[in-house]
Amino acid sequence: MKKILLIFLIVSFLAFPVKIYCQDDNPERDKYTLLTMPYNKRPLTLYKGQFWANAGYKFGVRARTYNDLGDPLILKDEGTASVFHYYLLQIKYGIFDFLEISAETNYLKHGVRSLTTDYYSGTDNITVNTLTSRKGMGDLMVKATARLPITYTWFDFGLTGGISLPTAEHEALIPEHTITDISSASTFTINYHYKNTNGFGVPVYVVGAAAKISSSKFSLETDFSFRDPVKEGANIRWSESLATGGTFEYTNQSYQYLLNNTLEVNASVHFQATGWLNVELNSNFIRSKGGWTEYWGNKYMNPDEFLFSLEPGFEIQISPALRIYEFTGLPVAGKNRDAPFYLFLTLSYSLIPFNK
Repeated sequence: MKKILLIFLIVSFLAFPVKIYCQDDNPERDKYTLLTMPYNKRPLTLYKGQFWANAGYKFGVRARTYNDLGDPLILKDEGTASVFHYYLLQIKYGIFDFLEISAETNYLKHGVRSLTTDYYSGTDNITVNTLTSRKGMGDLMVKATARLPITYTWFDFGLTGGISLPTAEHEALIPEHTITDISSASTFTINYHYKNTNGFGVPVYVVGAAAKISSSKFSLETDFSFRDPVKEGANIRWSESLATGGTFEYTNQSYQYLLNNTLEVNASVHFQATGWLNVELNSNFIRSKGGWTEYWGNKYMNPDEFLFSLEPGFEIQISPALRIYEFTGLPVAGKNRDAPFYLFLTLSYSLIPFNK
């Protein structure tokens, strides 16, 4: 009953928008004015008929991680580190001035090389290198966001709902192990290469909310999103054995898993330095827990994880249709989670093709 009432209220707001006189309505504006609207004057959603496309690239260095006690471990000192490349594609469209829909996906390329290990036994001298990579397209996320049906001047609030569809490959690929540097039957190097993909494997619900307050050139914005898997998933785990002739034989075994639910919260302060430049400082908190993974027929709870980061950044309007966003991720605290330093650059293209 409560869900039916909530849906009725949302539909009523969208179908019969009301004027709230604590914020003044502005007269109708042309395309140029809407497309060049600075951040401190923009609402949380697009205008009716507005199209927005984002193409982003994130480069990250996995320099440290946090253990189960929350202590940072410098991976260079541990003898391991990695980099990752993350590409984002997102499109959004304004159905009404107070309702937008969006779709997004990503491509990830990430490799983690573990500490090289040497094994000595009598005349044996075996060196082992392990590379675990994750590569491929991510799932397709579709969402809808509705904001207050008022003209934005100083306060805005919006709700978001959507689902991540399991469109990407999620099963682990067959490994590619090799043996190199063979100097004798008992002296050689084993290179393990495990290959993972980038999909979740199951649908994932997403709900969220956002609020924004502006005064003069300053704005405060906060938002949260909660992601929860629809059901349990299945994947395969590969094992290997060294055959005669220096080659590997592989077998796989299926296992069940349940993804963690994930809460992400952002809070940011913005300064509109001029009409084309917005400077911001964002704080990002992400926490995941509640899932499990099956090993040898037994279910083991996934460790609780969290990471808190600061993200200084800026937005530059270079033409009515084009904007550039860039921010840097600086990890501050965490638990059971990698803490990469990263740069995220996004090029945005926007137009209003149908409105006059």
